[in-house]
Amino acid sequence: MAYVRLTDAAIEDLKRLKKHNPSSIKQIVKKMLLLEANPHAGEPLIGALIKWRKLTVGDRTWRLIWIPKTDSNGEQVVEIAEVWAVGARSDAEIYDEVKERINSLPVSPHTTSLADVIELLGKTASGLQVAHEPLDGQVPEWLRIRLEKNLGFTKKELEGLSLDDALLLWDKFTTKPK
Repeated sequence: MAYVRLTDAAIEDLKRLKKHNPSSIKQIVKKMLLLEANPHAGEPLIGALIKWRKLTVGDRTWRLIWIPKTDSNGEQVVEIAEVWAVGARSDAEIYDEVKERINSLPVSPHTTSLADVIELLGKTASGLQVAHEPLDGQVPEWLRIRLEKNLGFTKKELEGLSLDDALLLWDKFTTKPK
C-alpha cells in the first residue's frame, strides 16, 4: 500500500480541471487511487524524466506524472507532480513543461494527501474512498480550512494548535446541539 500525495502545482491543475471539466475529476482521482495499490503502474518516462512515471486517464485525454518514493518511515509514497490535459498541446510540449516544473521543485516539496485533496474538491470527487495516511501530529489541510471557515480561527491561531486540540475543537463544533 502506498500513500498518494500531490504537489501544490498538481492541486492547482486539478482545480483548473474542476472549473473547466468537472466530469473528469472522478476519473482522474480513481486513477490516483490505483496508485495506492500499485505505485509503479503506468509507463516509465525516459531522458531527463527518468524515475518519473505517467498514467493516462480517459481516452488518453489526461495524464498523471508522478514519482514513487519512500518516506523516512519506509512507507511507499507516490508524489504526483502533474495533472495534465493533453488537448491541443503536443506530447513534446507537455513533457517540456513537466521537466520545467520538476526542475523548479524543491528537494522536499510541500505535498498534500490525496484524502485532503478529495475533501478540497468537494462534490466532484465525493464518494471515493482513499487510504488515510497515519497522522503525524500535523493538522490536516481540510481541518485547518474548516476551523478557519466554520469556527473563525485565524491562520496565526492555528499555527500552534496540536492535532489533538484541533480534532477536539472540531468534534465539539460538530456534536454541539443545533
